[in-house]
Amino acid sequence: MMTEQPPPPPPPGPGDRPPPFQGPYGGQYDPRWGYGPPGVPHGPPGQVQGNDPTWAIFTYMGVLLVGFLAPLIIYFVKKRESAFIRFHAAQSLNFQITLLIHLLAVAAVCVPPAIAAENPVFLVPLILPYLELLIGQWVFLILGAVKAGKGECYRFPTFFCFRMIR
Repeated sequence: MMTEQPPPPPPPGPGDRPPPFQGPYGGQYDPRWGYGPPGVPHGPPGQVQGNDPTWAIFTYMGVLLVGFLAPLIIYFVKKRESAFIRFHAAQSLNFQITLLIHLLAVAAVCVPPAIAAENPVFLVPLILPYLELLIGQWVFLILGAVKAGKGECYRFPTFFCFRMIR
């Protein structure tokens, strides 16, 4: 005795969107937002709930108090709970790492000639990343904290914040 099989679904048309996929961890997967680690809320980080703005503000203001440890700890503790907190913690970490890369890259170019020539004039280009650390850090961290407090997502300019952690 053979059972009848349902006919195969028609092929998708050029304007058809794929149906959302029900993932193994619950929630729907929308292909527009790409893949994320298991258990992470999918979709854009626009859904703000409860204490999310407060934690997002801590990721920025904590840098001024204890350095990169504040956003690092918040990132690992809260990344599975809220995409909004994860976005701001990752951005704060990326900003700190980018500033470190800028400083180390200029130092790697300037310090060897200064040592070889025994002349500190070669260290003058280090002023630019130093000013970036002094002024840029305050400006961008406060700007990020204000936007996070309003429940908005604001992405720093790429030169100041390479997206390494997502």
